Amino acid sequence: MSGLTDLMTMAKPNEALKARIIALLARGPDMCLQCGRCTSGCTAFRLLELKPHEIVCSAKMGFVEELVSSKSIWDCALCLKCAERCPQEVSPYELILSLRNEAISKGLEIPEALRDILMTLMETGLAFKPKKAVDREGKAYGREELGLPALRTGLSEQALMALMELLGGA
Repeated sequence: MSGLTDLMTMAKPNEALKARIIALLARGPDMCLQCGRCTSGCTAFRLLELKPHEIVCSAKMGFVEELVSSKSIWDCALCLKCAERCPQEVSPYELILSLRNEAISKGLEIPEALRDILMTLMETGLAFKPKKAVDREGKAYGREELGLPALRTGLSEQALMALMELLGGA
């Protein structure tokens, strides 16, 4: 594969990085047939700059550095439909997680929306702040007005420490 060159970026395949990225995968991208079944079931299909089968193909060819810096790895919803649909049991979502881990280890920027979710999780124990329900007339109702119990928010100290350890902060 040393003769390959990405004509858009003039990048060369990085086989060493490819090997490191796919080392933890159950089945690597070399098993992919490029049938597109992963893309046909993708819930984030319209958001992605690169479709799941294209991400796998790029990794298969060794263009991993471009994938690590791609926005597509952060737009994936990690719904696992790609893994369910693959006849070869190649898991684009596992590859995407490996690529995300590599991006973080290289100190690349994490999208602001994901940082906001993380901060909300650490502050409240919820991925998203509770929103009010809105009726047809536009009137908003909170949990209290709907007769629902208040949400118990916040992480226990043990859960917060475990999260910090996972994030490498402890």
